[in-house]
Order: sequence, then structure tokens, then C-alpha cells
Amino acid sequence: MAPLAGCATVSVYEPVSAEISLTEDQSELRKAADAYCKTARDKGLATGEASLTALADMLTGNSDNAGAYWKKIGADKAAPATTVTRVRGDLNASAKSLSDLTALANSLLKTSKPTRSDVQEFERALIHARQSRDSFSDAFVQANKRSEREYQILLELGPMDAALAKARAAADELAAVRAQDLSTAQASS
Repeated sequence: MAPLAGCATVSVYEPVSAEISLTEDQSELRKAADAYCKTARDKGLATGEASLTALADMLTGNSDNAGAYWKKIGADKAAPATTVTRVRGDLNASAKSLSDLTALANSLLKTSKPTRSDVQEFERALIHARQSRDSFSDAFVQANKRSEREYQILLELGPMDAALAKARAAADELAAVRAQDLSTAQASS
């Protein structure tokens, strides 16, 4: 009998509590994060899904590329220079939007306490951003397959990588402030 190998993700869940206010509108951070996710999905950059099936398909190479960003923009058929110009434009727009979202998160941290929904929506946007980065990388790979010159993919991804690094730091800070607030609230009750 062969031993089974596996991977586990451990999540820290906060105790169930309700933060419902019928008169409260969504925060600007939640609205902006939702808009970022919608744009990424509409462009075919991200699905937002992180299911076990998607992970298994990725690990086994059983992926359906029909909805892939590179396929959607015709990276396998268009002139490589045209593809790279398009990908650079989308990448820079995505990186700028993520930077703007991160600035909004940092602003929220200075002016108020993040809610559970703020943290969740920002983390959801971060998942979409990571998937977008992968989509941009795949599109550059497709361009390189047919190009006479090789594009330096890591260099091309630089703006997105920089925006992702700042967004990760902001997500960590949002979660830390939220956890600290919960600890303080539980200690006082």
C-alpha cells in the first residue's frame, strides 16, 4: 500500500459574528474591489475560483484553454508584436487599478477600522490579481512561441509584480488590524 501525499491549506477563521446594518452602504473599498474583480473576469484574466478541481487540473495539465485570456485575445494567431502591445496595455491598466485599490485600502486603515467584508473583498481582489498575472504570463509565452525575438516575461510582468507585492502587504495589514480588533473586543466581553 503506497503512502498518500497531499497538500493542506490551513485557514484561521474568526468566530461567527454579525455585522449587518440595513442602512449602511458598501464601503468604497468593497465597491472598488468588486469592480476590480469584475473587470478581470470580463477581460478573461481571472475566474476568481480556487477550487480543488481547478488545482487538480493545473497539477495534471488537464486545463481547458478555451476561455483563457491568451486565446481570447488571439495570442496564438495574431502577430507577436501586436499581442505584446495588447498584453502590456492590459497589464499596465490592471497594475494601476490594483495600485489604486491598494491606496484605498491603506487610506481606510488610516481613517477607520476595516470590516470583515472589507478584508474579504480585498483578498478576493488579490486572488483575481494573481490570476491576472498568470494570464499575462501565459499570453507572453504564446507570443514568444511565435516571435523571432524573445520577450523577457519577468521583466514584462514587473509592474504587476510590484503592484501585487504592495497589495499583499496591504492585505496582511488589513487582516492584522481586523484580528487585533476582534481580540480586543473578545477580551473586553
